[in-house]
Amino acid sequence: MIAEERKNKNVNTERLHLRQKILKIIWDFKNMDHQSRFEKLHHQLLGTYPEVSKLDELVSAFRDLFRNKDLDGLKEWINEYENSRSSFIQSFIRGIKKDQEAVSSSIKEPWSNGIVEGHVNRLKTIKRMMYGRAGFQVLKNRVLYQW
Repeated sequence: MIAEERKNKNVNTERLHLRQKILKIIWDFKNMDHQSRFEKLHHQLLGTYPEVSKLDELVSAFRDLFRNKDLDGLKEWINEYENSRSSFIQSFIRGIKKDQEAVSSSIKEPWSNGIVEGHVNRLKTIKRMMYGRAGFQVLKNRVLYQW
């Protein structure tokens, strides 16, 4: 029974690593030769899971909206992908529709709040790590003097 559990754990770990590698390829915008990289990863990947290719196309098209500042293309992108069978994609598109004004602004404006969000994330991480362990002065010191 222990050997069977180890085997199942190894299979799950291999799937997780494969999934992480696929996502890494999809999010790599410097090397756009994704199809051949998928083939190198596993020769039957795209044949077995054609959704990977569709997801790669979706992410690329969405990124192009921002790169080309194509505000009119957002509506076309939504219309093209909103009938996807994937619940994750449908959920993403519902979120875009709910906050379409903000998404439109982020496409047409040259600035980003990524730096601010990064600092907020860093502060929240420090706060969570220290929850219940130290007083305000220690928290203040860690925030001001990095970690």
